Amino acid sequence: MIVLNREVGESLRRDKFVNVQGGDFNLYGHFADFVRLTKSWENMEPDSYYGQAEAGMRYRRYSDFEYNPKTRELKQLEHRAYVQSKENNAYVGGVVRHFQDFSEEVISSPVMRSLIDTDFEVYKSVLPEELHDEIWQCQIHQIRIEIKPGKQLEITPEGIHCDGYPFSGVHFWGRNNVEGAESRLYDIHQQQLAATTYEEILDTTYFLDRDMRHYVTPARNTHTHAMAYRQILAISFSRPGTAFDIVR
Repeated sequence: MIVLNREVGESLRRDKFVNVQGGDFNLYGHFADFVRLTKSWENMEPDSYYGQAEAGMRYRRYSDFEYNPKTRELKQLEHRAYVQSKENNAYVGGVVRHFQDFSEEVISSPVMRSLIDTDFEVYKSVLPEELHDEIWQCQIHQIRIEIKPGKQLEITPEGIHCDGYPFSGVHFWGRNNVEGAESRLYDIHQQQLAATTYEEILDTTYFLDRDMRHYVTPARNTHTHAMAYRQILAISFSRPGTAFDIVR
């Protein structure tokens, strides 16, 4: 069970974002499950749309789910492509991208499920009360970036951008031999609001994605012989056909 031991609702309502340190979370039990989930970053399929093959590779899982906040039931939906507009993603906007779906083993992890519940509890702080028990869709991205020795690559080659979700939680899950990769948040006019470099597992940014822009600075592998990596888990919520739909 993951518990966030910090009140973040006021900051999220006021600033539309809040950065949370990994030390603000507690894990009660399930240590073996935490280790198993962490190892799941090591066997993902390549993101063939990423480019930059001379410097490294990105690996990704992506799936859509139906989430019931009242029962905490999570139902995986049929496989679907991930499509963004050119306005939101200048790099691969308009491209119909297919990524590896989550396996039952990964998505059924008690740690993963607890984190999804925790994120929705945070989101509730900016939602009207009548929406707290409604059915939502949950979109989850699991991403690992690997960098070749001595190389540098763009973490977000699309530049400063918006993914179009009403709410997102980006959870850091480890890095090695990486220099750089500063996570930055901007307003819609691309004026920088905050910057942080994730260092500790579960360092997290919660933000109202549609109302903001974000970017991660380039990352460099500081080792001359070994590969470098950086890992995140991004959990978002939306309600199709409503004012809380994804803006593509």
